[in-house]
Amino acid sequence: MGRSIKFKRAAVLDPPEMGTIELTKAPYDRPLEIKSLTGGFGWEKKFESLGIRKGRRLRKIASQPFGGPLVIEVDGSKISLGRGIAAKIVVEVLTAPGERSGPRPL
Repeated sequence: MGRSIKFKRAAVLDPPEMGTIELTKAPYDRPLEIKSLTGGFGWEKKFESLGIRKGRRLRKIASQPFGGPLVIEVDGSKISLGRGIAAKIVVEVLTAPGERSGPRPL
């Protein structure tokens, strides 16, 4: 009669172990470093005009639900990016000063 719904549990990794990930999947309020920008020459110019370039550090502040924009902070400026544009930015999660890298105790 009824359908059985099965849910898969997502693996939760400690941010310093994640390596490089898309900005859309990055954790909030953690220092991030831009490792690469995908897209053509036009996107490179657009990112440059926003102050987003390889090696720059940023912080993801907010993410709106239902596919809405992300808000990031770069050099004290808050920038809102659509998810499609944010997916073109590949970042690495940095360890905050005084924080252990590696798994957190349960």
